[in-house]
Amino acid sequence: MNDQDLKQLWKTQPAAAPHYSEQQLRQRARSLHRRVAVRNFLEYAAGVAVIAGFAYFIAAYRHPLMQIGSALIIVATFFVLHQLHWRASGRPLPGADAALPGRAFHRAQLTRQRDALRTVGRWYVAPFVPGVVMFRWGVETQMAGIGPFAHGPLANALIAAVLLLIVGINWRMAGKLQGEIDALDHDTAA
Repeated sequence: MNDQDLKQLWKTQPAAAPHYSEQQLRQRARSLHRRVAVRNFLEYAAGVAVIAGFAYFIAAYRHPLMQIGSALIIVATFFVLHQLHWRASGRPLPGADAALPGRAFHRAQLTRQRDALRTVGRWYVAPFVPGVVMFRWGVETQMAGIGPFAHGPLANALIAAVLLLIVGINWRMAGKLQGEIDALDHDTAA
C-alpha cells in the first residue's frame, strides 16, 4: 500500500457520528427550550415597546399618513406576536415516560424552529412593510424636513437594509438548526 492508497482509504472512511444518549438529547432539548423562551420573551417585550411607541406617534403627530402608518404597525405587531407564539414557541419537554422519545421530540422542535426562521420574511417582516411605507411617506411629505425622524433616501435605505438583515440573520440561524438536524439524523442512521 502506497501513500496514495492510504490517503484514499483515509478519505473514504465514514466520519465518526456523534452518539447522543437519551440524557444528552434531553439536555439539548432543555437548552433549546430555554433559548427559545428567552428569545420569545425579548420579542414580546420589544413588541410592547413598539406598540407603545407607535401609539404615542398617533397621539403626538397629527399627520394622517403617519397616524395610519403607526396604526398599521401596531396591527402588524399584534399579528407578528401571535405568529411568533403560534409558529415558534417552545414545547415543554415530555416526561421520561413519554411515548415520544427524546430524539424524536428534539428533532421535531429543531424542525419547528428552523421552519419558523426560514419563513420569517413572510410572517415577521412583511406585515410591517405597509405600515413602515405609510409612516415613512408621512415623515417625508408631512413633516417637511422637521421633527425627530431621519429624512431622505438614506434613511429609507437604512430601514430597508435592517429589514433585509433581519431576514438574513434568521436564514443563517435556520441553517445552523438544519446542521443540528442533520447531525441528529446522521447519529440515528449510524
